[in-house]
Amino acid sequence: MLAPELTNNPFLAPNDGRCIINQLPSELLSHIFTLGWAPERDEEDEEEDFEDLDEGASDQGSCSSSSSASEDDDEAKSRKLPFNVLVSHICERWRAVALSNPLLWNHVSFVGPPPYDRALIYLARAGTAPLALTIDRTVSDDDEEDWSESDYNVNEDEDSGRDNDPDLTIITGIMNTVVPHINHTKALQIMVSFYPHIHRALEILGACPGAPMLEVLQLYHYEDTDEHLSFKMPELRTQSFKLFGGDIPKLTEVALWGVHVDWSKEGSPYLTGLTDLELAYHARDVRPSFQDFARILRASPGLRTLTLCLSCPAGTPADWPDGLPADGAPDLDGHGDANANGAPTAPDMDPTAPLVLPALKELLLAYLEPAYLLSLLPRLSLPALSSLALDLEDDDYSDRARSLLANLQALKLASLPCADALVADAYRQLENVVALNLNMLYLGDAWFDLLLSAPDRADRGETLLPRLTELTTTGVDGARMRELVEARAGAGVPLRKLLMNEDDAVDEEDEAWLAAHLERFELFEGSDEEEVDLGSADGDPWTDEDEDGDGDGDENEDGDEDGDEDEEEWEDADDDDDDESLDGGLDIVIVPL
Repeated sequence: MLAPELTNNPFLAPNDGRCIINQLPSELLSHIFTLGWAPERDEEDEEEDFEDLDEGASDQGSCSSSSSASEDDDEAKSRKLPFNVLVSHICERWRAVALSNPLLWNHVSFVGPPPYDRALIYLARAGTAPLALTIDRTVSDDDEEDWSESDYNVNEDEDSGRDNDPDLTIITGIMNTVVPHINHTKALQIMVSFYPHIHRALEILGACPGAPMLEVLQLYHYEDTDEHLSFKMPELRTQSFKLFGGDIPKLTEVALWGVHVDWSKEGSPYLTGLTDLELAYHARDVRPSFQDFARILRASPGLRTLTLCLSCPAGTPADWPDGLPADGAPDLDGHGDANANGAPTAPDMDPTAPLVLPALKELLLAYLEPAYLLSLLPRLSLPALSSLALDLEDDDYSDRARSLLANLQALKLASLPCADALVADAYRQLENVVALNLNMLYLGDAWFDLLLSAPDRADRGETLLPRLTELTTTGVDGARMRELVEARAGAGVPLRKLLMNEDDAVDEEDEAWLAAHLERFELFEGSDEEEVDLGSADGDPWTDEDEDGDGDGDENEDGDEDGDEDEEEWEDADDDDDDESLDGGLDIVIVPL
């Protein structure tokens, strides 16, 4: 007989043997499964760990464990199963509900070597639901040493070198598998280590008639992050195809990392209406012309995040026009849009005026030479900029370090060479900053020392950055940080939240003191290059926000922060990893190195 206080305990089974959850309608149970799967769906085990069916079971049958299996084996197995598979192994009804819910299976990954059993099963179960497809054919550093793009003999027949690479057959097979599903793919991410592989994928995508639902396109070629004057594989430089026939009407987020396209208006008409654009690691002869660069930006007035990492308009600053040319203005080779008579059309605005990007909130700049950067920035007007990430060359950027700072609320500095005398001037213009991230391994001491409010340390006795409440640091020891926290508290501008790199010299006494004097104190694990996932502050594009269980990809509850009911966003459901992101809606965006 149960004690009275336990009779209505929801964690105990009813006395009459009823299973209350089985009384739930299948639609509600399916929605619960969707919510349970969301936090881990982007963190599945590798392909070799995939196990979906028990021995003798099928998609139509029960997946209860066999009576001969021990309880310990069952428990170990259940721990390694992803949530969507786990719920399909409980009983026959749960399996039927899980397999009929396409939102449990619409994030499909082709990772590592074949066979891709999990990916094929997920594709079949997802049906026509909006898909997020990931193709990862990258190799480890050890494997990469055994194969390089130089293995392709570019002096012989064009296809002869490709025959040396059996992996080209693998990427071709993957692409042929996913192409029939492109018409209901919402996000596509392809990652490779060698350019011929991504070129083959581009060729196949170029044969597709269109991608009517595609919103996110991310293409990454990781093999070479050095700067080159010329593209290393000239036989693959020119592209005779147009991705998806140029028909990608819903595209809003594009990342092209070591991957170039035909940048012309005719070759890439889909580069319009973007909200997130990343251009990275392009050889100088495959970068967009200044005309095309200007056109792409002007065609995306809603652009919120722009990343330029070792990529910039082609040519040299001496060749660039005074401003950003309007549509119809001639580019460097004298060509521009033409009217019906073949004559160049007149620009519809002053071509020397700076290009206004009214919605741009986040700007990420990395590995740009001073001449490029200092010539490009005056041509842009960024009135809404609130987050800036810089990782620049070892040169002096003093002339332009001050002009971007006035409206920022969040700033991350990994490297910004400039004279110490200008740091205080820059900090005075950062009066609106509330979140600051400093990598002191590559910054001058003035960037940290001038945060101190003591008159003998701060310039002219000022307390700089008066609104600063959140600080993230690398390369600062516990003693210096305690001095800073105490000084700013004494000046009436206290820090509230602090993140420090766990590799820095912070002993237990420092940790205890900092925890006692701050609202939040944490140590974070930093990588060799202090990198985090690159995504807009609005979220990671690899999580479907359509969790209403209807599988139609629509979210009509107006869950996006922009208040736009028609905009479907893909956001990261895993909000636990906030080492480099501070609360309050201000993400510190870090350029991946």
